[in-house]
Amino acid sequence: MSDKNVEKKGILKEVVEKITKVNVIVDEYNKMAITPAMPGNAFINIATAMYTKGFYNEAENMLQSAICFPTKTSNALINLGIIKQSTGNFDEAIKFYSAAFEQDRENVKSLGLWGNCLAMKGLINEAIEKYNQAIEIDEKSADIYLSWGALLIKNKQYKEAKEKLGKAIEYNQKDARPMYMYAIVQIEMEEYDEALEKLIKIVRNTENNFEALHNIAYIYFKKKNYDKAISFAKKVLAIFRHKVETYLLLGDIYAIQNQEEESVQFYEMAEMNGLHTFFLYLSWAVTLQKFNRHKEAIEKLHKSNDCLKTKNVDEVYARLALSYYKVGNIEMALKSRDKALEINPNNYMANSVAAEIEVDNKNYEIALGFLEKCKEDFSNKGFNYSLMAQCKDGLGQTDGVRELFEKAIEYMPNKKEILMAYTEFLIKNNDYETAKKKIKAFAESSNDTDVLDRYFEILYNLAKKGGYKYNIEQAIEIAKRAEAINTDKDKYKKEIEELEGILRNYE
Repeated sequence: MSDKNVEKKGILKEVVEKITKVNVIVDEYNKMAITPAMPGNAFINIATAMYTKGFYNEAENMLQSAICFPTKTSNALINLGIIKQSTGNFDEAIKFYSAAFEQDRENVKSLGLWGNCLAMKGLINEAIEKYNQAIEIDEKSADIYLSWGALLIKNKQYKEAKEKLGKAIEYNQKDARPMYMYAIVQIEMEEYDEALEKLIKIVRNTENNFEALHNIAYIYFKKKNYDKAISFAKKVLAIFRHKVETYLLLGDIYAIQNQEEESVQFYEMAEMNGLHTFFLYLSWAVTLQKFNRHKEAIEKLHKSNDCLKTKNVDEVYARLALSYYKVGNIEMALKSRDKALEINPNNYMANSVAAEIEVDNKNYEIALGFLEKCKEDFSNKGFNYSLMAQCKDGLGQTDGVRELFEKAIEYMPNKKEILMAYTEFLIKNNDYETAKKKIKAFAESSNDTDVLDRYFEILYNLAKKGGYKYNIEQAIEIAKRAEAINTDKDKYKKEIEELEGILRNYE
């Protein structure tokens, strides 16, 4: 057989396959519904069935055929617009919606979809003009108010969005969408109880509504009712295991509760389900940093960056700077810091890490310059106060150092780095009693050798100064605890013997 015949046979086979495919869809459509008397409508309905099954080209061809019928075919034009819109071809979609409106100037659906395309193109005022035009034709069009409300939400005009969505609810009480979006607006406005009431109603009246369930979980999270938040979040994943935001919510909740294994487990589950997203890896890294697992955090931060086409998110580099600093890779910490500050000179974390590195290098004036940019960083305010105190102390400006450390502890009472810096300052000034008060509670519940060593140092000096018998006994107890954890099991052998000798003098 010649190459020409082979090619011809292949083309014929492809044509037959396409005809067969269309016939199957037509047969399925005939089973679902009675063919309308108007042939144009039949073509539109068949095209809709094709489109829903993914046969976009065939649907488009069928709709083009429907336009040829000598009847009102605005719906065919609208559906052609929808096909173009679904592929992101908004200009082509607008042409079809415009043609549909020209054929039927009472068809508000064409105006609504036209407005949606304009909104997607960022032409907000033009979109609103189309919504207004549609409302002038049909003042009770719930779909138009719904689209209008969605646009206002996108622009963070929440008060106006509530007004439009309220009308959408009023004019179509069977549609759960406007009520759901109204609840989302209320969440944004921190009207949690009102939003919760609507979302619970939606869940009762719809089936497997995992989006509503997720937002219920989020509201309970914001209300700090973590048990209920976890319960609803797990219901979401039981229905739809690809809701990445729910995994992140559960990871955050367990991290807040200091349940490290449970927190990390949900990030791992998301990854196992193929949800390799920027926010998954960034949130995972933040949790790992909370639990001082900085080597793993670096790996996740690089993965988050790999999810981006343009790697220009300053938070990623700021967090890389932090973790590289914590593992002792100062070169990479500086490189990441510089990249973060190049993207955003006011990034709080990058400036804070920069300040910490300069404090280590005793470049206190430079450090204070970086800290000046962190004044509004309320999430890390305590640590930044501690760095300011160290700078002032390093520059010999003793006035106000204690006050800065006290503010630091007020914001972050259990932050190891702050307690270690403050007690070092107090020891340097021979104020062992205050140092003991500041670190006691943290040290007695900690197995951190650095903390136990510092606490022992304080108690040992108090004991040697002829302090209370309690200080001597506690110093011995802490020394033994530290030795049990430390690789050097006889680290405090000499000091323990000395303290036990002092203790015998009390007997």
